[in-house]
Amino acid sequence: MARRYSLVASVTNTASVTQVVLTSTAAIRPQIYDLLIGSAAAPADNAANYQIKRFTAAGTTTSLTPQAIDNADPAATATSGYNASVEPTYTANALLLSISCNQRTTARWLARDRSELIAPATAANGLGLFSATVGGSAVAQTYTILYEE
Repeated sequence: MARRYSLVASVTNTASVTQVVLTSTAAIRPQIYDLLIGSAAAPADNAANYQIKRFTAAGTTTSLTPQAIDNADPAATATSGYNASVEPTYTANALLLSISCNQRTTARWLARDRSELIAPATAANGLGLFSATVGGSAVAQTYTILYEE
């Protein structure tokens, strides 16, 4: 059975900024199976579009420690980060998922069996949650990504 991990980050949803990255190693292929996007800010009619894209270089982010869902599992092999100060090098035309949502709601994407978003078993490659567009004021969004490796 695969080991499962959780990433939780709160980031201001600025347009054209990577919010969260999940980075592979040559030893594993992390697979995202659940994604939640929401905001604890005061309700407002601000829409945003988020995308999951493949990258070949992780860029520079603030480190984020994956938490094992089963506390008997070892530390995660994949690495992760949030709030990119240097954007990852995204693969052209490798958009895997696009979710548009309003600040007043929580959006959830849950993979159907064998529909997980899979990163390659290649060092420094992975998947990025990118804030493509933001309408209205940028606010703190909370992102929860559940993945297995």
